[in-house]
Amino acid sequence: MAQVISRCPLTGHYMFMGIDVDAEQFASFSETFARKFCPFCCCEHTWHKKDAKLVDRRPTMHYRKLQQVL
Repeated sequence: MAQVISRCPLTGHYMFMGIDVDAEQFASFSETFARKFCPFCCCEHTWHKKDAKLVDRRPTMHYRKLQQVL
């Protein structure tokens, strides 16, 4: 599962949309998939899939811990 983030059209900042999906589910979303308040510009936007990304939720392993495993 991944989290959906979307870019504010006014500031360019990314924010988490509160949606956890896999890539197949995300592909099935309509082009306009949410309407949500943006804390960066203090406006409510209609969020579009073209402005969104999926971010992997798995924690990244710290480099030193990775060296210990190897």
